[in-house]
Amino acid sequence: MSYQLLIFILHTFIFAYPLIMCIVWMVGGLIFWYHKELKWPYEIRDVTEWPPITILVPCYNEAKTIENTCKRLRYLNYPDYRVILIDDGSTDETAKKIESYVQNIPYYFLVRLNKNQGKATATNLAIRAAVTTSVVIVIDADTYLEKNALKFLVVPFVKNPRIGAVTGNPIPKNRFTFWAKFQAVEFSSIIGLIKRSQRIWGRILTVSGCITAYNREVLIEVGGFSPLTATEDIDITWKIQKACYEVWFVPQAVGYIQVPSKLKELWKQRCRWALGGWHLLRSHKNVFAKWKWKRLWIVYLEFFLGTLWAFAFVIGSILWLIGSMLGFLIIPAWHGAILSVLCICQMIVALRINNVYDKELWKCIFWMPWYPLLFYCLMALAVVRTMPKGVFSRVDMNTGKWQSPVREKDEG
Repeated sequence: MSYQLLIFILHTFIFAYPLIMCIVWMVGGLIFWYHKELKWPYEIRDVTEWPPITILVPCYNEAKTIENTCKRLRYLNYPDYRVILIDDGSTDETAKKIESYVQNIPYYFLVRLNKNQGKATATNLAIRAAVTTSVVIVIDADTYLEKNALKFLVVPFVKNPRIGAVTGNPIPKNRFTFWAKFQAVEFSSIIGLIKRSQRIWGRILTVSGCITAYNREVLIEVGGFSPLTATEDIDITWKIQKACYEVWFVPQAVGYIQVPSKLKELWKQRCRWALGGWHLLRSHKNVFAKWKWKRLWIVYLEFFLGTLWAFAFVIGSILWLIGSMLGFLIIPAWHGAILSVLCICQMIVALRINNVYDKELWKCIFWMPWYPLLFYCLMALAVVRTMPKGVFSRVDMNTGKWQSPVREKDEG
């Protein structure tokens, strides 16, 4: 195969993959919105008896944010719920601040671990020892639920006995820096549309770890959250679906989250996500072994192609830089212009769909010119950076042990 042909294949793949996926996400998102999303508010009105539920809040060194989380969890529109806060061996005043609420609110409880064991292990212990309800909702310590979010998360369990998990719609609430605004665009026009499209295919790559409801019996059946992966939310999604239970995305179940506001913290987060992706490719490569998992094949292949594209993008970028310095063009410049136009179209679709949940989203459209370059560059570099550890390190090591990310103090 000639050098020119290899270059042609490389830059065609670099251009075609995001182009095709952009179209797939837009079309799939619109189909989901029209045929499913518009109907769910009416389904909630049909429910006459709501089952009791438990909200789990695992936390580690969350003294800056946990008080506001405790305050807001008191005012949710749901008839029967309790809140269990799991202090995973915090070394700050997290437990002390939680105790002040537990003493005064009868449906608040504290599970305190003496040693930091990681989010997955701490959550599993609480599910087995402290949870008695059939539905359990796991949120991050800095997640604020919209007042009707619980009903939207629970109604699929009432309607369909084969539901294993229902993931909600995370919306960034801190948008004071460039990087935070960039992520507000990303969560609506990338993550939100991807989940909608994947539900049209029938299977989801991952739930959002910051706001998801689970069938407790299903969680126990599949062995709970794995402490051996960098992203326990990806792994549990696949274990539930491989056990032939469904995972749904309900965008009306809104949770307001805090995203990294500095590049350093964003890079650490994306490297963790990328490492979790490598663990997915390795841990669930047997997905093709059984016909009953066939609906997961397209999700796995799409993710594999995305990982392959990351390497092609990095290699292509290096060749482009070399070519620019030597005075010849390797990748046609108009490719980037087409992708930028499509990304703006994608954002317009996301605005149309998500405006009802995020009234301030339209302000972030001015950051769209940065979005294609930053999203693809950052994720591609994170995938390549984590490849040695993701491919060659032992998957059965406890990589899931976590520490709380840097939080900004929320005044409520």
